[in-house]
Amino acid sequence: MKVTPIAISIAALAVSACGGGGDSGTPQAQTVSGVVATGLPLAGAAVNLTCASGSGTATTAGDGSYSVTVSGSTLPCVLTATSGDKKTVLHSVVPGSGAGSSKATAQITPLTELLVAQLSGQDPAQFVAAFSPTTAVSAAAVSSAQTALVSILKSAGVDPSSIGDMLGGTISAGSHQGYDAILDTLQSAITKAGTSLSELSTAVASSTGSTTAGASTLGTILAPANPDCTALKSGKHRLIKLSDGSAQMVTVDATALTVAMNGSSYQLTKNATCDFTLNDTGSSRVLVAKSGMASWTNGSGTMGTASLSMPSQTIDPSVINGDYNFAFLSGSAQNLFGTQHYAKGVTTAATNCANGYGSCVVNNNPPYGNLVATSDGGADWLDGVSGTAQFHAVGFRNAQGNILWIATGVGSNSGTGVFVPQTTLPVPAVGTTNAFWQSYVYNSTGLSAVTEDSNTITAQNGTTVTRTFADNHTDVVSYNDPFNGMRHRAANACTNTSGAATTCKSVVHLPLGGMTLAWFGSTTTYGVSISVTKPGS
Repeated sequence: MKVTPIAISIAALAVSACGGGGDSGTPQAQTVSGVVATGLPLAGAAVNLTCASGSGTATTAGDGSYSVTVSGSTLPCVLTATSGDKKTVLHSVVPGSGAGSSKATAQITPLTELLVAQLSGQDPAQFVAAFSPTTAVSAAAVSSAQTALVSILKSAGVDPSSIGDMLGGTISAGSHQGYDAILDTLQSAITKAGTSLSELSTAVASSTGSTTAGASTLGTILAPANPDCTALKSGKHRLIKLSDGSAQMVTVDATALTVAMNGSSYQLTKNATCDFTLNDTGSSRVLVAKSGMASWTNGSGTMGTASLSMPSQTIDPSVINGDYNFAFLSGSAQNLFGTQHYAKGVTTAATNCANGYGSCVVNNNPPYGNLVATSDGGADWLDGVSGTAQFHAVGFRNAQGNILWIATGVGSNSGTGVFVPQTTLPVPAVGTTNAFWQSYVYNSTGLSAVTEDSNTITAQNGTTVTRTFADNHTDVVSYNDPFNGMRHRAANACTNTSGAATTCKSVVHLPLGGMTLAWFGSTTTYGVSISVTKPGS
């Protein structure tokens, strides 16, 4: 159970209508009642109650109210409410232990859904499914979770503090007053942001342990979105040039399609969904990925520039845990990639691939280094021996809960790299299609024009697939190779448009949630591609 600092009085919660601390006495009849509402009441919803001992069901009335009585029950309890059309599923809890009191109130709303996510640090449905007689849900833990959630939501523009108690507070569903008014506000924010309660819940669960990071993430998710390209969010975005890591802050109005940068205001013109042209010098092409990141290309050739943008967030280095893939795409470390394992922002293991695919070696020379927060909301990575900063990183957590860092070298460590959590990529089935925009940056010829292409998976053998492109040429790509979360195309694993074998370079791919970065070649013929998946593909 993940617990954040307590601000609501435990004693107050213990005597409140939401159940309290309970006791370890003899099991007794337990009545749990409340209202299921999203703003409007959820009439005819099925309510399932599961306690440490005992369970029961009920169906909500027209005003969303329900009541379940279970004989011989003991606390804690979890609840699931499912609408008649199965489209809405919400969760809640009754904290305590032992026999508890004879009556408890458990409202079931989008706020309690987020509360369970904050409390458990996981998807509420998964938490409820795994609930057992040994699961602990204390009043103190609920109090702490609510305090953290209120802080996060308030920072993101939705202030539920007036409710007092999300579990036991009074709801008059459909009244647009009190608790119900807060639900209306939350739903309006979700609609304007082009997001969903599920995405909010995922973000809350993945941000437990840092209210700063949670607030920053939810601020992005709940920011107003472009109605045609919901991945494009209003607010401040970091724009980072791929070649040298130079960065600037730009302000995007996703509704008006304006961008404020360098003291001037520019207009975005829609070419297609999530494809825009900016009326700046050079007419930047802006392609928005589903994660909220975007590719910006300006001009072409050796004078052209390629940049990546992401919503500005504050990421706490202490939440950086587990395995991360990294790749340095430009500068003195170009073509270097590998993995690093983090424990609360400290690198504890590393594998480096300094000369492309097949050159990977485990780094057995600790101490490696650690991330230290900086005033701009990012972090410096300090070398474990010298203690000096080797690169500066700014982070972004997307709606799926994944954290991505864009790192720029410090001092002699020039160039730009990316760090992303190591995940296992699903292998696409035969028939899967993908349409995308793509541009290349070569160290000799510079930036290419943006092109459009598509491919279809035409063969699959374990973790290896054959992709057939629009012009009928093919290549063979291995998934989760050389590390989980990466893909690799071996040299010459290609055919031309006529189906004959042809030469092609070894390429390593790093997918980033609707955007893929790929690098290929040697120091003298090095190149990077940026591809952005088209919406709906």
